[in-house]
Amino acid sequence: MALLLLAAASPAASQTTPREIAETADISGLSASPDGKWVVYRIERPSTASNRIDVDWYLVGSDGTAPPRALGRLGTAMWNDVGTVTPGEAKWSADSKTIIVRALVDGRVALWRSDIDGSGFTRLVEREGDIETFAIAPDGALIFREGPARGEIIRAEEVERESGVLVDGKTDLAQPLFRGALINGRPATQRFSGEWFDRVPLLADRPRSVFRFDLATGSAEPPDAPDLEALTPPAETPAPQALEALLRAHDACSEPAGCNGFAWRLTSMTPLADGRIAVAVRDNGFRQKLFLWSAADATLSPLAASTGLISGGRDETVPCAASNSALYCVEAGAKVAPRLVRFAFDGTKTIVDTPNPDPDRDGLLAESIAWQVSGSRASGVFIRPKIPGRLPLFVTYYRCSGWLRGGLGDEWPLRALAANGIAALCINARPGGASARASYEIGLETVRAAIGYLAEHGDIDPARVGMGGLSFGSEVSMWTATHSDLLRAVSIASVQMEPAYYWFNARPGREMFTANLQAHWKLGPPDQDSAAWRNMSAASNLDRLKAPVLMQLPEHEARLAIELQSKLASARMGEMHIFPFAPHIKVEPRQKLAAYQRNLDWFRYWLTGAIDPDPAKVQQYQRWSTLGPHSNAASVDRTQRSASAISSSRK
Repeated sequence: MALLLLAAASPAASQTTPREIAETADISGLSASPDGKWVVYRIERPSTASNRIDVDWYLVGSDGTAPPRALGRLGTAMWNDVGTVTPGEAKWSADSKTIIVRALVDGRVALWRSDIDGSGFTRLVEREGDIETFAIAPDGALIFREGPARGEIIRAEEVERESGVLVDGKTDLAQPLFRGALINGRPATQRFSGEWFDRVPLLADRPRSVFRFDLATGSAEPPDAPDLEALTPPAETPAPQALEALLRAHDACSEPAGCNGFAWRLTSMTPLADGRIAVAVRDNGFRQKLFLWSAADATLSPLAASTGLISGGRDETVPCAASNSALYCVEAGAKVAPRLVRFAFDGTKTIVDTPNPDPDRDGLLAESIAWQVSGSRASGVFIRPKIPGRLPLFVTYYRCSGWLRGGLGDEWPLRALAANGIAALCINARPGGASARASYEIGLETVRAAIGYLAEHGDIDPARVGMGGLSFGSEVSMWTATHSDLLRAVSIASVQMEPAYYWFNARPGREMFTANLQAHWKLGPPDQDSAAWRNMSAASNLDRLKAPVLMQLPEHEARLAIELQSKLASARMGEMHIFPFAPHIKVEPRQKLAAYQRNLDWFRYWLTGAIDPDPAKVQQYQRWSTLGPHSNAASVDRTQRSASAISSSRK
């Protein structure tokens, strides 16, 4: 009956396919002109057809009287070594007539300019090396830093391939050593930088070249000392004591002052032209508020509040752009796909740009919820279709901010799951835990309480629960699977603790790795601390596992999980899919789509028994029918012909 009702609610499925989720547009790079009359911003548009994230720049008058106008499409988005898309960055000329942006075009990172008349972008500075950062000096000159020449990096990679790679503290033995990553659109070699698992390209330790560029003459020359200071990021300014006192009156605080016992914490401060400061705060559920602080009047006045984020992009710590008359912010929440909004200083809100479909048309219920866990409060976002009855449940645990595509890392298509009759819950990790084990136990306790809460309210069937996670969330997922009977199926996107993880990384030059492992996971060398490793390693506790596990890992993490993969495969309790070139967080649109689609199929199969009738997936379901504590009794033939809430033509 539930599936029939779901099929009748066709708008939900038609608006929430894995492809549509993978192609969600984001907004970043908000910047107000020096005269306060204009705001520029960037929209990043992923395309599974081209496997690119295209970048479009827009301009809007800050008075709010006219719609935005396009400045033009400029290259593709870049991302860092973790897989986070680098936000747009625009600098204004002193006369407020021109913007300068850093862009990846045809494999080269250069500086481009556009006048506000909409005449289009033209290349301003392109060098043999990529432009890594830039700034406008007080006198209007352009200051930029150039990285190593691209040709020199390519030659250094070839030399390593031909002469052999010296294994030291910078070598990641789990990653392909020759061009095992995508850097600025090119297969390139990476090495550890020395900070945990941070990675950098070859020659990253080379001295950099800094230049002063005259915008009027086009000449470049060596910089002076003030020019170098312009490239230095401003130091984080602590909240003044007067502001701190007012924040506390609003049950908020700033991080340096300590936030225990306060519901809200400071995320950004933005100076305004009239001397006031725009203040943003958020709570543990990633809801944000905006205030206007007047030091002269000693007032902190509410300006805006949201059930999600209102900031300068996907990161809640990036401030909104401040013009003469308003704040321009990116709003995103459980019910709001990323959009640009204007908050006039009188509190009036205007929607400026909506690059994504309206979620109200998808037929889903999405809400922030809270429940009690051992006397404290836990929070998350719950998404379900508008059908009655107890539904299967998918849970992801870690961080649930803004518009939820798939939890932290965007791996599980939450709205597509809900559109297919599986309620989805994203849980914000609860603080605390003096060790990894303690944090895992807090996570398990929180998940157990959430399942009980939703079951008590008649929303979910506690016998049909699946879970997935990335990074710390994947560790909590596996801990829950091996230390409880809560789960029917699991999906993880990151490596787990096992001895191979240690031996791949513990050597001279990687002292930070062994120190962190000892400090947080309480783990020493496996040959000296075998009991502790048996306790913490999922691979050593598979006798407790009752739920099959789908692993979709980046290539450089998959090799660290060889024991878990081999034991799961041998026990017919799971399978692994490896994504070459993928960083910790998958970012290429087609890899996102593949992970979304497989996760959707996986949880529909294990939680509802449904199978996509797409003939191309026959072998997938044949494999899955052999997994689990008991192989699936239903034949793949029969289930291949079963009704599917999403037809294969709509993916």
